Amino acid sequence: MNKVSNKDSNSKKEELIKREDIKDSPFTVITTEEGSFGSMGKFRITELYKKPEEVKKELAKMTWNRIVQVMLLLMETGKDVELVKVEK
Repeated sequence: MNKVSNKDSNSKKEELIKREDIKDSPFTVITTEEGSFGSMGKFRITELYKKPEEVKKELAKMTWNRIVQVMLLLMETGKDVELVKVEK
């Protein structure tokens, strides 16, 4: 688990974040005190669920919506890579 410090103006709050890679996929389940959600890289791709198992079940569904999400994220990531090459 990683600790992330979130600072309020009046107090210091720490939140535990758990990351679990899903085997044979590009997805990760992120779990916080608020719940769990699915991500791909730095992008959140599912709604917030109460349990990590619900997220895994949702990510296992290969719907057209999920396919389009992944394609758009790959295109966005490719743009980031091209920008880094141009800056060097």
